Amino acid sequence: MSQSTLLVVILLLVALAIMMQAGAMVGTWLYIQRIHRQMEGIRAEVRERFEPLTQSFAEILSDTREPVRAITVNLAEISRMLRDRAGQVDEVVTEILERSRLQIIRVDQMVTDVLQKVAGTADAVERQVIGPVQEISALIKGVRSGFDFLFSRKRSPGVTEVAQDEQLFI
Repeated sequence: MSQSTLLVVILLLVALAIMMQAGAMVGTWLYIQRIHRQMEGIRAEVRERFEPLTQSFAEILSDTREPVRAITVNLAEISRMLRDRAGQVDEVVTEILERSRLQIIRVDQMVTDVLQKVAGTADAVERQVIGPVQEISALIKGVRSGFDFLFSRKRSPGVTEVAQDEQLFI
């Protein structure tokens, strides 16, 4: 085979390869076009289904914006009122505790004064009443003992009785 035939065969093979590549490229392009059409259909279907959802979600958000704002304002107002009330309750409790403390101090002073007066009264009663009563009682006992001694007729024990007692003791 000559060189020119060989060159023609190689050129034919190269042309055939280029044609095959071009066919593959056209096939790939057609396949991509088909996928593109399917994706467009899917995108349109998704848009068709999700658009009502996004619209209703947007409507819900716009509808709930005002009630949420009102709820937030109400919660802020309630919080402020609770803080104010807590402050007032704290003031009242502080005042009650202060008054109670003062009353307890007064009651303690009154009880201490009463106890001191009772103790003073008991001492005065003891000095004023019991002391003289004891003295009178002692005086009466002394007088009674004196009368008993004067009017009693006891004999003094004689020697015989003492000796007899000693003998019995041994």
